[in-house]
Amino acid sequence: MADVAKLAGVSISTVSYALSGARPISEATRGRVQWAVEQLDYQPNIMARGLAGRRTGFLTLLLPTDETPADSFMIDIIVAAAEAARERGYHLLLWTEPTGESAGVKDLMRRGLIDGALLLSVRLHDDRVSALRGAGVPLTMIGRTQDTDGSHFVDSDAEQAAEVAIAHLAELGHTTVAYVGPPRSAYDDGIGIVIRIHDSLVRSAERHGLRLIPAFAERKVAASARAISELMAAEPEISAVLTLDDSAIAGVLDGLRSIDHSVPSDVSIIGLLVSPEVAEMAWPKATTVSHDPRDLGRLGVLAMIDSLDGVSDRATQFLLPSELVERSTTAPRQAASR
Repeated sequence: MADVAKLAGVSISTVSYALSGARPISEATRGRVQWAVEQLDYQPNIMARGLAGRRTGFLTLLLPTDETPADSFMIDIIVAAAEAARERGYHLLLWTEPTGESAGVKDLMRRGLIDGALLLSVRLHDDRVSALRGAGVPLTMIGRTQDTDGSHFVDSDAEQAAEVAIAHLAELGHTTVAYVGPPRSAYDDGIGIVIRIHDSLVRSAERHGLRLIPAFAERKVAASARAISELMAAEPEISAVLTLDDSAIAGVLDGLRSIDHSVPSDVSIIGLLVSPEVAEMAWPKATTVSHDPRDLGRLGVLAMIDSLDGVSDRATQFLLPSELVERSTTAPRQAASR
């Protein structure tokens, strides 16, 4: 900073004010400082800024990679979050720690290296939330806990998505529907979106008089293919299948082909919370009840930055509704009879 001040012909404090905006500086002086910064390729010391109590311009996105698959939906969230942060003058750091741990993020905050944290793969009872709050880390959830009082979050409206999917199948005349969901460990771990989707499907199916048969499969194509093959052998009256993620919809399509069931003439399929790109790449192109996953990343970052800026004294809480997009994997049950 001393070199910048010397080249610009100003004091070190003037350089600091010009770069931080802490005090008004004339445009002429600011121009000289900016010119000197560019000439010297000066980069402000982020750690020093953090220790001085000012914004670092860095946010961290906390992803527990030991349980969260890096599917297209998740990648879209991450990319959109990074883009939204950049548009608002921030950088986004992807931080990975084992499930339930937050020591690394707390250390980043304590050292003054980040301004706040965004949480992915949120559990209904998530120890990370209380730990980060206790450490004074501003946070926003992409997902939500059971108790959301005072929390900033952006989440998929699981209840609405389930209702739209079940209502569509009921309108098509389907009465027995399978649901190929994540493994039981995801339910046992309390992953919020997994539990909300499952419970909402059960309630919606009951309201519409449909029989819902769940299956639990590892998040692998082969596992989902095996699950639907076994389910169809045990419950041949199934005429429609619901899936939750990329690997499940690909696996169900493979599994049905392996037992000579045609989609949608024999069995209809709807993908829940599946990205549009994956739905379009499937064969046949998959009918989905979903929203753009990029909206979760973008809105999550904007909620985080707005809370840091004190835009509102109320917590940002937003549920993204899903839209039914009919493609080529659904048909009336009459056409699905074998």
